[in-house]
Amino acid sequence: MLSRNGTPSSFFDHEFFSKMIPKTHPLTQINTHMDFSFVTPEVADCYHPSNGRPSFPPEMLFRVMFLEIWGNLSDVQVCRELQYNVLYRWFCGIGWEDNVPDDTTVVVFRRRLGDMKFKALFERVVEQAKQGGVLRGKWAIIDGTKVIAHVAVRNNLELIREGKRRILRAVKRHDKKAAEQLSELAEPIKDGEYSSHEQVLGAEILSGRELVDKACGIKHKDVAREIKTYSKFLEFDGVASLTDPDARWGYQKKDEPFLGYKVEATCDERGIVTAVEVMPGNESELSQAEGMVKDLDDRGLKPLRMTGDKAYDDSVLRRDLAEVGIRSYVPSRQNLNRLAEQGFTYETKTSVLQCPCGYQAIGASPHKKGGLIYYFSQRDCGGCAMRQECLTGRQKRKVVYVNPLVWANRPRGLKRAMKIRKTIERVFGDCKTWHKMGRARYRGLWRVKVQVYMTVIVVNAKKSVKSIVNKLCETKAKRQGSSLPCTA
Repeated sequence: MLSRNGTPSSFFDHEFFSKMIPKTHPLTQINTHMDFSFVTPEVADCYHPSNGRPSFPPEMLFRVMFLEIWGNLSDVQVCRELQYNVLYRWFCGIGWEDNVPDDTTVVVFRRRLGDMKFKALFERVVEQAKQGGVLRGKWAIIDGTKVIAHVAVRNNLELIREGKRRILRAVKRHDKKAAEQLSELAEPIKDGEYSSHEQVLGAEILSGRELVDKACGIKHKDVAREIKTYSKFLEFDGVASLTDPDARWGYQKKDEPFLGYKVEATCDERGIVTAVEVMPGNESELSQAEGMVKDLDDRGLKPLRMTGDKAYDDSVLRRDLAEVGIRSYVPSRQNLNRLAEQGFTYETKTSVLQCPCGYQAIGASPHKKGGLIYYFSQRDCGGCAMRQECLTGRQKRKVVYVNPLVWANRPRGLKRAMKIRKTIERVFGDCKTWHKMGRARYRGLWRVKVQVYMTVIVVNAKKSVKSIVNKLCETKAKRQGSSLPCTA
């Protein structure tokens, strides 16, 4: 049952905290300038209105999770800190004689809300930044980064054997007699009985499938869950870890595979994260880009310009952004200067290609991979002074490949946009260096989403408060005519 109000602060708490809490501490400034009162009404539908014991106030538990990310603490560690850390107790609104939530309460709160509610809380923080004048919103800077799964990396043979052990343990907890009958199938096959690793692997797969077939008769949710995950792995459905079946192998750089997830985010030019998505590591960042821009538009945060790295070099994306009035600044994977270096000029409006000697291409034919093959007249090329330099081998006329979609919707100012794009790299650096987002705290896609949403909430709160404090200091300095440092 939802707790209506938090515990009222006593006179002793007010006097004690007012003397102990430093006014210049970042948490004090966040508490002063950020309003988290939206948490309770936002999550009220997650609680029964009348049944059950009164819960801890949702805003208090949200602040506890905020401190977890702030201080890189686990559920157990943050609850332990709340026992004696005066600043943390004050920030969470816990009086000196009040009960402190335990780690189980925090786990239940996280599970009760789920990833969608934490996404809604993140959006409320962004809306607050917009209303406070912190969010500029002219640019949408998009990029992705990896999050390593909180698992040990194992090869296929180790995973097959581990899966059999996990099924046997699940069966043993609920039916010891059945576990004894299945124990022989769960034993690893001796490597020495086979001449190659592939033969051992094939034999283990057959043994694992036999174990699954016989364990399917045991009706229990724990056994069914283990069988479902293990069956996906045996069918090579992309599962790379039995402890975190949502994690996938992916690449962020060539020849640098990782097991985990990808986080894709957009931020404005001040570094306020405006949208974020989390996906398995094998998915493409480009697949989420258009949906994220549409999400910004639906929330009233439509940017005027969007920039990203070469991963977002896509003609369809450029065209779709141009249709809704967003100018894209993305470098091309292709060397667009190559034609200019050879002396060719291409007019995007008229689709006319001209050679260094002033001759125009007489026609074009479609290429199987997209784009056009432009060809020049044999008569023009045959009498051209640059014939020996331009044509190679048995060529009788010049042939040039051009993709008009690559040239379309390419505004000027790309160098400046690339400088602005570095803002999101600093945001990811902040998330990973100070809040350990480089590695998952939990296992499972929805839990990793919760971690990412809370991390960007903390980062946005820090940046918003810093901007607000700087603005107040500038106003105060102008009024007083002083250049002394301000700690407002």
